[in-house]
Amino acid sequence: MLSWSGLENDTPMDIGQIGEGRAPEQQWGDELHALASAAVDLDDEALARARAALIEVAGVPATIDAAAVAANFEMMTRLADGTGARMPEESIAGRRSIIAATRMTDVTSRR
Repeated sequence: MLSWSGLENDTPMDIGQIGEGRAPEQQWGDELHALASAAVDLDDEALARARAALIEVAGVPATIDAAAVAANFEMMTRLADGTGARMPEESIAGRRSIIAATRMTDVTSRR
């Protein structure tokens, strides 16, 4: 979604850079990464700081869009977990490069 959104807004994203934890070459890359990280860390103070930093550099509309993307992913994850759905192996195989670039395997489940 992020890469598609970036293309639609003439702001292409390099998923690999963002997966490294910093993306200074991307417009608002560091701030977007901080917001996404804080959103899943359950730290209200860090989230408030990250949100304020993104508003400062990107404005309120872009920050709302970023928060909506994060909320949408959280919703989809909860729905999948709640129903017991698992991604088919063939789908995972087709996404291995994105999984590796974003270091999704390094994320620890809160379950």
